[in-house]
Amino acid sequence: MKCYIIDTLIALFAVDDTGTIINFRNFNDDPQKAIEFFKSIEEGKVPDDYTKFLEEIHNSGFREFIFDNKKLEVITANIKNYQAKFLPKSLEFKSFRLSLDHRFKSIGINLSEREILQKFKSIQEELTKYEIKKVGTRDDVIVIQIIESLDIIKKSISLLSSRMREWYGLHFPELTDKLIEDNIVLAKIISKIGTRDNYSSESLYEHFEFNETRIQKLLDLALNSMGSDIDIEILQGYTNQIVSLDSYRTELEKYLDILMEKVAPNMRAIVGSLVSAKLIAKAGSLEKLAFMPASRVQLLGAEKALYRFLKTGEKRPKHGLIFQWNQIRSAKPYHRGKIARMVSGKIGLASKLDFFNGDYMGGELMEDIGEKIKEIERKYLKPPPKKEIIKKHKKHRNKQQKKKH
Repeated sequence: MKCYIIDTLIALFAVDDTGTIINFRNFNDDPQKAIEFFKSIEEGKVPDDYTKFLEEIHNSGFREFIFDNKKLEVITANIKNYQAKFLPKSLEFKSFRLSLDHRFKSIGINLSEREILQKFKSIQEELTKYEIKKVGTRDDVIVIQIIESLDIIKKSISLLSSRMREWYGLHFPELTDKLIEDNIVLAKIISKIGTRDNYSSESLYEHFEFNETRIQKLLDLALNSMGSDIDIEILQGYTNQIVSLDSYRTELEKYLDILMEKVAPNMRAIVGSLVSAKLIAKAGSLEKLAFMPASRVQLLGAEKALYRFLKTGEKRPKHGLIFQWNQIRSAKPYHRGKIARMVSGKIGLASKLDFFNGDYMGGELMEDIGEKIKEIERKYLKPPPKKEIIKKHKKHRNKQQKKKH
């Protein structure tokens, strides 16, 4: 025999083929029971009272349980291997729910339609708060916040550094021109040493790992500089903020690396923590990335170029955010598209393993990627002729124009 399990926020029912209630659980006297019951289902746990509820039905001779709640069906199937089916379109569910107020009265719950709606509203509000809280504690949500914060910090450092170069350039223009290109190193020089008069071999050796040639050049330029005198203390306060921001950026990146090892170890093994985090952030979550096709993963971050290609027939984009991975960035231009296509497939597989808590396969995937890259390099030794590329663009343009006409 089969029975239908119908869950509501006020009571849990089991009915037979004729619609007769064969068992129930009343949550009306204690709404917290309903909240705990649905929380347990969301977490994949089996409430003790629900196990007893099923045993009572099973002892009555019912062997098949039918549901319109998928999560409840999955949980039930794992309890003593009960035979459970998910049939949300069964008429039994529809007819029962249409006469819900009468069903409540038949088990002693005497509530008006308005009171039922108020009960539903209050319990649903609590469950919604729980869902929001649960989403906020997900690790991939924290990853998104960290990577977006890192982007803001890097942009801020870049903007502050350009102003620092102009400012210190009034005092020591030769240093800020081309000699020291790293903004953080320049900020540390200004912060630690200050004016040109303080430049000496001892101070430079103490604070920086410059070679002798670089140190001698710095000393010569400081001695013969054409810059003017400025109030260095206020500028040092400015550069201290840049150094502090960069120090915090390093801390965030270390924390992100630890978090990514937990959230997406397979993706981290392939493209590193930063690129993996950027892909998750662009997709919206690890779940969304896991369900994306490889072709979309390949072009994540290149949406504008893709739309431009579709609209005007300009050059088709070959990669998006994954271009930041050093293996693609350092490859020859005519290899990049092929490597990006291959790697995006591996990222798609890695994201699925990470989302569904699969085995760690990062090492195997990296070995496979290394072999495929060597194969691409052997197969395509020379770049394709430019004439063929021009013909392809012309053909695509003609197709687009015909579509418009």
